[in-house]
Amino acid sequence: MSAAGRPRADVGQDEDRIDLAALPDPRPMVAVTSTATRRLLDGHVRRPAPVTNALLLGQQLAEARGAARALIDRTPTDLAVMVEELRRWYYTLHPDERERLLSQRFTEAKQRHARLQHTIEVVREALDVERPALVQAHAERDTLAIRPLPATIEEEASGIRADAVRRYQSVGIECQQREAAIAELERLLPAPEHALGPLTEAVTRVLQAVGTVDREALVRRLRESGELERLRSRFERLRTMASTHAGEIDEWSRRVGRPLRIPRVILPWPSSAIWDALLAEAVEFPQLVWDDDPRPPST
Repeated sequence: MSAAGRPRADVGQDEDRIDLAALPDPRPMVAVTSTATRRLLDGHVRRPAPVTNALLLGQQLAEARGAARALIDRTPTDLAVMVEELRRWYYTLHPDERERLLSQRFTEAKQRHARLQHTIEVVREALDVERPALVQAHAERDTLAIRPLPATIEEEASGIRADAVRRYQSVGIECQQREAAIAELERLLPAPEHALGPLTEAVTRVLQAVGTVDREALVRRLRESGELERLRSRFERLRTMASTHAGEIDEWSRRVGRPLRIPRVILPWPSSAIWDALLAEAVEFPQLVWDDDPRPPST
């Protein structure tokens, strides 16, 4: 027995035992001392929190894609067919509501496109956040797992090991949640992305049809209402009013032998050449001109 009351063999065993905690770790690491662990526990390793709600984003994706698919399905691929359908619908409306409701058709289509595009961008941004966050979480979990036992008596007494174990378990759960969120978002994203192209084509056809019907209606209204004739008459009256008493002024100037001091009215807009050309031409009805028309009328 030694002075400490232990068998001599035990003392020799203690002296021959290698202190593993005193050996340098060949792996590059940050030792989980009390300070390092506290930094982890205090949030110095920064990651976005909480984990992205993949269920909520999935619902938003489904709703946006559903609205987009409904528009795609009800939009004819033949532009002529769509224009004819929209034209018939347009003339069933009250005249006071036609322009507003026609414009609303394109506005609603554009909003559906913007909604789907925005939701896709939100999901892509979430994946851009979650992927590096998962890497960071794995790195923290590996760091916490490097030293399974307290390195010092102080760590054992301070309870740092228990905190590290709890943190290790928490980070493990976080890793699972982030992996699940990434997998779910990656599963849901392709279908809306594939719908974006056909939706863009559908919105473009809506715009073409709305623009065609709107301009057809304008030409028809101008033909039937006589607005252009009234506009020309108004220009004629303006020119006449600008030169009132012109004949009398010339006559009395000759009588007195000098010009009379009466101000003139100048109409700088439009220019005199335009005034002359406008009033010299007969009023013609407006026409619809297509860009691919081989023989467009003169304008």
